[in-house]
Amino acid sequence: MTFDDDIRVPFGHAHNHAKMIVQENKGLKVLIEATKAFLDNPGILSELCGTLSRLAIRNEFCQEVVDLGGLSILVSLLAGCNDHQMRDQSGVQELVKQVLSTLRAIAGNDDVKDAIVRAGGTESIVAAMTQHLTSPQVCEQSCAALCFLALRKPDNSRIIVEGGGAVAALQAMKAHPQKAGVQKQACMLIRNLVAHGQAFSKPILDLGAEALIIQARSAHRDCEDVAKAALRDLGCHVELRELWTGQRGNLAP
Repeated sequence: MTFDDDIRVPFGHAHNHAKMIVQENKGLKVLIEATKAFLDNPGILSELCGTLSRLAIRNEFCQEVVDLGGLSILVSLLAGCNDHQMRDQSGVQELVKQVLSTLRAIAGNDDVKDAIVRAGGTESIVAAMTQHLTSPQVCEQSCAALCFLALRKPDNSRIIVEGGGAVAALQAMKAHPQKAGVQKQACMLIRNLVAHGQAFSKPILDLGAEALIIQARSAHRDCEDVAKAALRDLGCHVELRELWTGQRGNLAP
């Protein structure tokens, strides 16, 4: 119900369906309560978290997840998945991906960004990426979640850098050079980390960021803009091409 998958209609109803589920049926509360009943079942928890992420479509819905205790559950789940005893259980990696996706979704609210950081979310995200470095999906979602936490938040950026977030993102780029999603999200994360904190540029460059970003830019067309933005904000030389000068010309039929 939260996907616009009917190609026969000009406008989908997924957004309205999500609002109805939350506002008229207390969907967020039901889902969060359900997670407490299945804490030993990664498969069910994955579905519950995936649904939560698709319902967090408005600022107030993101805050409601926190108010209902959802954030503490998400951070606890992520920390538990990083625990050695759970690492080899079936479905845990999928659960990690879905928890990260949910954290990314609710971090669209600036107040929730800070709440995630205060709850230790950044440490758990970095640990998850390091623990599951072989999974491109986990790496992509980890970088995306950290990217949202750093957006317009210099203090959060400092915590992420000091907590090893930039190191983990660059390791992910090295591990998955052919995965455009990983490369794009890592570039966006690096850009957000240094956009309002130039003090982080040199340490990140010393880790080899420039070469990895240039490599991503040349290998993946989708990374062109985000890679240039990251290089620019890192203080690297970027040749910017003027696509339109504003001059009128003849229009060919």
